[in-house]
Amino acid sequence: MIVIKIRSLPFYAFLESFFIVKLIDLLKSVNSALVVGIGGGGDVVSAIYVKNFIEKFEVECVLGGVVWERIRRDKKPGPAALEEISGVERVNDCLGWLKGGETINGVELICSKVAGFLGEKVLALDITKGAEILRKSLAEFLKEHEFDLIFAVDAGGDSIARGCEKNLTSPLADSVAIASLRDFKVILAIVGFGSDGELSRFEIEKYLSEDHDALLGVSLVEWNENLENFVFSVETESSKIPLLASKGYFGKYRFWGELDIDVSVLNALVFYLDLKRVYNKLLAKNVENTFSIWEANEKLHKIGIKTELDLELEIAKREGLL
Repeated sequence: MIVIKIRSLPFYAFLESFFIVKLIDLLKSVNSALVVGIGGGGDVVSAIYVKNFIEKFEVECVLGGVVWERIRRDKKPGPAALEEISGVERVNDCLGWLKGGETINGVELICSKVAGFLGEKVLALDITKGAEILRKSLAEFLKEHEFDLIFAVDAGGDSIARGCEKNLTSPLADSVAIASLRDFKVILAIVGFGSDGELSRFEIEKYLSEDHDALLGVSLVEWNENLENFVFSVETESSKIPLLASKGYFGKYRFWGELDIDVSVLNALVFYLDLKRVYNKLLAKNVENTFSIWEANEKLHKIGIKTELDLELEIAKREGLL
């Protein structure tokens, strides 16, 4: 294994041994894992990077993802309910299997595109019913399907936000998904070191430094031509940037044509954290025991946080869609 030694950030000295060994030792005892993109949009694409890495340790993986097609793709604001997905193979209240080709409002889901690309079923997570119903659905599912570990995959790092960050725009999906996973054995995998344009590098570095005891390891996003072609065929920026970074991209990148972010090899890193050890610092704790996405949204409003659902509602009203 190659360990990249980068001295510009204070916590990177740990990468030389401690974190890498922790992760490898953990994966040696894992036979199967559920790898879930938690933020909606293209987070399920970042889950492929994590899946590819842990499969090197002969871990059998099943991919999943929160189903929320952003309003630039699906003109109905908010995440998708299973009842709205054409072709889904329903498992229970909040979970369903996608094989490829499933749609909402005539738009193929990104999770479905991933299923088609991999030739494998992908588990769709419906967060419209809130964190508590999703938690119960996951518990029911996990009784029938034994997984040693769950990887909750976040593209960019906004899942570890504290709520005070000026560019934080999409905390709702991450929070509901994480709150639903709190009772299980979960590793939070942060792909891309700011690749969503929400948390700054300084903020992510600070939070990871503060939570260094929760860090289990770091890996590097790898790519091949087939994967690259697929990623560039999917409408995602947060999951595209780590692949570009792994190919050596360095400099400014125009995110969705609106925001310039810095991209370097740091964006190709994946950080793995013990969810239980960071959970109480996360926004997710505020949306526990919610029974709809709207209730969860209001819980975040009460602590002064605006969400991606609010932004989509604003866009829909402005464009006369509501």
